[in-house]
Amino acid sequence: MHKKLFLILILSALTLVAHNQSRNLEYYLKEGFQNSPLLNDYRNQTSSAGEDSLLIRAAKKPLVAAKSQLLYSPFYHNSGYDEVITDGGNYSALLGVTQNIFNKRELNNKYEAVALLKQSVNNAVRISSNELNKIIINQYLTAFSGYSDLQFNKSFLKLLQKEDEIVKQFVTNGVGKQTDYLSLLVERQSQEILVRQIQNQYRKDLMLLDQLCGLNDSVLYELSEPQLAIRGTSDIKRDPSFIQYKIDSIKIENARMAIDIRYKPKVNWFADAGILTSNPWNFYKHFGYSAGIGLTIPVYDGKQRSIEKHKLSYDENSRKGYENAYRNQYYQQIQQLGDELKSLNETSSNMENQLKTADQLVKALKNQLEAGIIQMTEYINAVKSFRTVSRNLNMANIQKIQIINEMNFLLTQ
Repeated sequence: MHKKLFLILILSALTLVAHNQSRNLEYYLKEGFQNSPLLNDYRNQTSSAGEDSLLIRAAKKPLVAAKSQLLYSPFYHNSGYDEVITDGGNYSALLGVTQNIFNKRELNNKYEAVALLKQSVNNAVRISSNELNKIIINQYLTAFSGYSDLQFNKSFLKLLQKEDEIVKQFVTNGVGKQTDYLSLLVERQSQEILVRQIQNQYRKDLMLLDQLCGLNDSVLYELSEPQLAIRGTSDIKRDPSFIQYKIDSIKIENARMAIDIRYKPKVNWFADAGILTSNPWNFYKHFGYSAGIGLTIPVYDGKQRSIEKHKLSYDENSRKGYENAYRNQYYQQIQQLGDELKSLNETSSNMENQLKTADQLVKALKNQLEAGIIQMTEYINAVKSFRTVSRNLNMANIQKIQIINEMNFLLTQ
């Protein structure tokens, strides 16, 4: 029993220490990028593309292969293969070599395809990094909004608890009314429920943030206020999402060129050396070699060439449509976000003035309440109004940072 109690006390102490720890946005961004399986996948794809270049370089070299065949074809008086054709069997052990020549254009096309793949992967890394950065920041802002809301409502609950003691003393001394104390008690109990609800939601938001960043943690950490500023310029030509459309265009052209190259005449040389005989018993007399040049000229393929090119033209039309749509939306989105940010700055300024007035009113009414001049309901309504304005101001500040995050996602760094 004593051991269990000691263990519980130790765990409780560790939890309290963890609760006092603080994490900031930079920590979650670092962990998120480090633990991202998608970014790790892109790193592997980049390495794989490097291996593709080595494969193309290796394919330029002569291909050497050893081939062996033992074929026995028995012939009887009235059955069996024609000996004129089979010679009764075929026994071979050859070492052959072959190599394509005059294929520099084909190799250059393949090298360009690999280079385009690397560009596409590297650009995808930029796009995915920007998206991951935006998602983590948005979730951090959601969690921080819940954290700041929780801190405010906890402080508000402490205020009500202090007032509860004061009003309770007034009632005991016969200065205050029992109804005033009950009204404050109901408000305090409602605030306690609200704090628990906000804390539960904050725990969920924080756990989701941990999951996004690849963290396995269930501790309620304190969150530092995020500092975010607009950075970058609205240059669509340097935007990775727009650049991807250009890369896709070059890839389509490369594929079109590969089709044309496939229908060019192909030349290769070949040679072999070894044993080739129809009589296995005197194979040592039939050692020899051969060499030659092969030529392949495509003549007819059922119009496959034109069909494949038509398919690529459809891909290019779709690509142009997406590119034009993105170009039209890009600057509109930046302008819209800028207008929203400007409007929120004006609204926040008005809310700050309103909050100062509400704070002055609460302090004045508190003095009057303790002096017995006003009723509790009037004071509670003023406190509620202060809480509403404060929460709205906090939400507006969070929305401003979210808009800045959206703008930074579009702006070129």
